[in-house]
Amino acid sequence: MDAAKRRDHIFFECSFSRKVWQPVLCLFSIYRTVGTWRQELTWAILRLKGKSLLVVIFKLVWSAYLYGIWRQRNKKYFGASFLTEDAILIQIKEIVWARLGGRPINGTNLVNASLCASWGIIG
Repeated sequence: MDAAKRRDHIFFECSFSRKVWQPVLCLFSIYRTVGTWRQELTWAILRLKGKSLLVVIFKLVWSAYLYGIWRQRNKKYFGASFLTEDAILIQIKEIVWARLGGRPINGTNLVNASLCASWGIIG
């Protein structure tokens, strides 16, 4: 299997990864089927430009998701015990909270307020 196919499988095609990514999308109020690596990356690049709170959170989440899934892959590969899908989602939320927890956020903006509630961010 070549590197691109392994990447595709690890991050978005295996059932474990999909069970992490689907709830992540739901926390953004995005209800759609999880695509392939290329589809997810294309979607993110086209829609997530700028410096809005939504974009900032999504970029943090994207990085935390990739890191969490890669760590799980390594744990499985090397025979270590690994976390559940829910535990990885909690870790992703903790990373977002740690990076944005003290940041001043416009709570009167309904999108921001909804995002903060979903991600456990206190502005």
